Amino acid sequence: MRDYNKSMGKKILKIFLMFITVLAISEISLRVLRPEALEFYRIQKNYHRLDPDYFVDLEPNVNVRVKHFLNFYNITFSTNESGFRATDSIDNSFPQIACIGDSVTMGFGVDDEDTFCRKLNGFRDSSGKIFKSVNLGVDAYGPTAISLKLEKYLPLLNTKILYYFPSTGDEIDERAFFERKANPGADRIFKLQFLATKYSYLALAAKISQEQLTYRFLETFLWPVNKLNKTIDCRNNKFPQDECTEVYSAEFSLTGEFLRKPPVPKNQPPVFPAKECSDTLADYNIPDFMLKSIDKIIMLSKTGNIKLVMVLLPIDVETAYCSQRGRQHHFYTYLTTLKKYLESKKVDVIDMNQMTGQMKDDKGRLNPRPYYIPGDGHYTKLGNQWVAGTLLRKTKEMLK
Repeated sequence: MRDYNKSMGKKILKIFLMFITVLAISEISLRVLRPEALEFYRIQKNYHRLDPDYFVDLEPNVNVRVKHFLNFYNITFSTNESGFRATDSIDNSFPQIACIGDSVTMGFGVDDEDTFCRKLNGFRDSSGKIFKSVNLGVDAYGPTAISLKLEKYLPLLNTKILYYFPSTGDEIDERAFFERKANPGADRIFKLQFLATKYSYLALAAKISQEQLTYRFLETFLWPVNKLNKTIDCRNNKFPQDECTEVYSAEFSLTGEFLRKPPVPKNQPPVFPAKECSDTLADYNIPDFMLKSIDKIIMLSKTGNIKLVMVLLPIDVETAYCSQRGRQHHFYTYLTTLKKYLESKKVDVIDMNQMTGQMKDDKGRLNPRPYYIPGDGHYTKLGNQWVAGTLLRKTKEMLK
């Protein structure tokens, strides 16, 4: 029996060592080969760091290039000594215009100099005083993370104007934030996963593979079945004609139709069915914990004698498409409701969903598509220019 246990122990040890060897070889191979898609995600992960109060922030003194593996963009991404993107070294002898929000504010997908916050840098008021821009934005920031970051950094800055960009995804970010705060287990898992995927190519590859496999399963198996069901309903006249544009043709082919389709031609004006847009939107039930954090942001601004301006942005093609036609999209329900709350608190609001008539392509057509990164809610260089133009006009009004 003793010899059997000893033999079994050696086998288990041998299997364990083989497993460790495979992992090590895989890790080394990925580090040597650096697949383009993996490198895209790795660089993004590396310029983030854990924060003890609001979970995630940007690393200080970053200077990297981020190339999208489908060539959507190839950009510079840098931070200053405080971890603020596209921001000069802090010099409080200059008054500052600060921006805070999520990845849209951070400027995901465009070069440093093309982010709308950076375009405020060097602004001169009517007396010739120069203002510096400070970008405090980080991806996946909801109101609570924002309030905590402002509480930490506003006392260290010389901010005169604060542009805050709430996001349509705020509630998702907030619920994830409070789940980690309330659940030590979820907090540990998040931090372990963050560190593993930051420092290990293999861990990052495994996480991306898991996410992509889930998406590809839906895209390859479930979505075609749903599309087939809709095709049958459309042929039985159960849907209006404008809702039946994305159905299978009469020459249905299992091998042809279930393959991924070529992308829509670049910058082709979008077309959505009539039901995509609404004449009115019902109020969004904003949770009290979110309003509490927004109230804290307002309070911090008043305490610091800072002019707070909330900027509401249409962060998707669908919302811009509807507003260009004088209608509303349900994606904008939260921001529409938040606008009423902010106005009741006497906070200045810029609603850029009312300015989408300015979104035109190079042929002069109403067309929001060139303003958004394909398949994404982030702004292109042109989209950032659109936002920056409004911010510069508003800043000029306030600093006459």
